[in-house]
Amino acid sequence: MNKRNITLIVAVLVIFVVFFAGKRPERVEPGKVEDDRVEKIIEKMTLREKVGQLFIIEYSDRYDLEDPYFDKLIKRDKIGGLILMEMDIDNYIERANRFHKMSKIPLFISVDGEWGASMRFDTLTQFPRNMQLGALSSPDLVYQVGSAMAKQFVRLGIHINYAPTIDINNNPLNPVIGQRSFGDDREKVALYGAAIIKGMQDGGIMTSAKHFPGHGDTEIDSHKALPVLNFDRARLDSLELYPFKHVIKEGVAMVMVAHLSIPSIDPTGVPSSISYPIITGLLKEELGFEGIVVTDALGMKGVTEYVPEERVAIESFKAGSDILLMPPGDKRKTIATFRKAVRRGEIPRERIDESLRKILRMKEQIGLLDGTPQIDPAEAFAQVETGEVLDIINKVAEESMTLIKRPEWGPDQNLETLSAIGAADTIILPRRITKDLLENARKRAEGVEYVVIYLPEMRAPKNDRENYAAIPPQEIYDFISAWAREQKVVLSIMDNPYALDKIDIDAFEGILVGYSSSKANLSAADRVLRGQLEAHGVLPAAAGGFPTGYHAK
Repeated sequence: MNKRNITLIVAVLVIFVVFFAGKRPERVEPGKVEDDRVEKIIEKMTLREKVGQLFIIEYSDRYDLEDPYFDKLIKRDKIGGLILMEMDIDNYIERANRFHKMSKIPLFISVDGEWGASMRFDTLTQFPRNMQLGALSSPDLVYQVGSAMAKQFVRLGIHINYAPTIDINNNPLNPVIGQRSFGDDREKVALYGAAIIKGMQDGGIMTSAKHFPGHGDTEIDSHKALPVLNFDRARLDSLELYPFKHVIKEGVAMVMVAHLSIPSIDPTGVPSSISYPIITGLLKEELGFEGIVVTDALGMKGVTEYVPEERVAIESFKAGSDILLMPPGDKRKTIATFRKAVRRGEIPRERIDESLRKILRMKEQIGLLDGTPQIDPAEAFAQVETGEVLDIINKVAEESMTLIKRPEWGPDQNLETLSAIGAADTIILPRRITKDLLENARKRAEGVEYVVIYLPEMRAPKNDRENYAAIPPQEIYDFISAWAREQKVVLSIMDNPYALDKIDIDAFEGILVGYSSSKANLSAADRVLRGQLEAHGVLPAAAGGFPTGYHAK
């Protein structure tokens, strides 16, 4: 290369460097592109469009496909999303696709799916409830459950799951939490709650930790009345708030606020869902939560008995909520009343924009601002109930079976060997238990040395529904305890471990907790008793005089 060419190349490089020295692209801050996009959308939105985005309305099969009321909520009131109640998958896909097409900004499709999509689509296999996950020895499998749940949700076009419940269920008499909790150990609740949240959020599903500030130590169902937590702040910090602090630190997207009265934080005693000191003062300012605050269902009596229906959404938003879930009464009237409150200055427009930014950023994050989503029915059906999902469910069943009292069958004996020689019989009780059914089961087992009884989930009689026992649960517990005092009974409690508090522990030859009567759990329990599977599960909550973490050696 000659000197002339070298000189020319150097000159070009100098010009290049000089030109671009003043033209260096500015560093893009994380989220800046999304923020710009969201701001441009907000600038063009009307008040009607902005207010509508704050509301998520319940939807189920009870509405006709082209129900004019829902068409108006979406087209005129511009609602932000739907929460699915019980649905047929075919109907859901058809309607979700239709609703997305008519919505200017695509809708959030959300569920309260604490044990997966099966909680709203009953043709799907049910994931384990949190109490069963609390029986596991590590959070690794809990993360896998969250990941598998997320895959089902994503394939069904669902964006938000209002779960998990991270209440510490340290009150066995709690009528509404129970199996929905990971247990009564604050460390495990915090750790396992964070694990399932990470599993779902890594899989593309937004989660909502609930029920802030903590619904575990109550004996009142907030669907029916307002529970009061008469604990001082030191107690709340050490227990109720502990899991929430942890999952906030770990990056949970949303927090759901309960309907609870907590005088030590808000001396007025108003429900936490409309309390400024609790939502803004405690959750946002003190705990530093910057994500979306969503209300528990605003139609619950825990709040509607204290505020007129048309004012509930307004008061909750003023207290600091961002998403207003399931407002009571006439939804369109509620939304119109909210708009009026903004126009008369009761709610600042800047406050609307603050929550709207969070909502639109989340929609941006999950791709809802990129176009009208559509669910392919064939693809959804093919990919929802996969072998991977069933493998995770079966794995949890195998790892969570909890032996409380190991049966003393005798050397080298188990249910397998005893059944083979006619010395043992197995009775699986249905959910619809009657007195006659119990009497007939006992007669059938006469003359057999060992009886293995599988006891299903116990619930009080309610509206004569077929899924409930026909007699009070305690009568069933008493009947089986009396039976065990006269014959060698091994009891498999396919239910909440708190059933241990209601039976005569000493009367039974053996006791196993199996958490639910799902196919996977019944199979795992049977294999434990047949000596084919070792029970590794531990008690997630103290019950029957046994401590948290207990299992028979």
